Amino acid sequence: MRVEALIRRAPVTISSSATIKQAAEVFVREKIGLLVVASTATPVKAEAVISERDIVRAVAVGTSLNAPLDSVSTKKLVRVGRTDNLSKAANLMFENNIRHLVVENSDGSLYGVLSIRDFFRESKLLEGFRKDEETEVHGGD
Repeated sequence: MRVEALIRRAPVTISSSATIKQAAEVFVREKIGLLVVASTATPVKAEAVISERDIVRAVAVGTSLNAPLDSVSTKKLVRVGRTDNLSKAANLMFENNIRHLVVENSDGSLYGVLSIRDFFRESKLLEGFRKDEETEVHGGD
């Protein structure tokens, strides 16, 4: 199965000039755990990411909520191609101890974000299919 099969929504992006407070507001509104700091040019390319954890760390050390995201974002991105196998994505998450990957098109433009939660949703979906299949093969109840 390919990475693109698990992407359920367009990536949520934010400007590097946005503030920590503005990012926190987007996290709450969109119910997500990672924002892609992206260029405004077309095609859109990921420049950095900011996670809820990054926000918490910044607040914990006294960083102003009005500080720009550029001061606390992660610029070393771990990326995966949309047509890569899910096993590659899972390995990248494990090796880098992260919960999100930037997903790119073949030209390097932003396609989406893959979250560890996407894998959990897929597991539940597959489990449901397996149970349905067992019911059909072995009969109900």
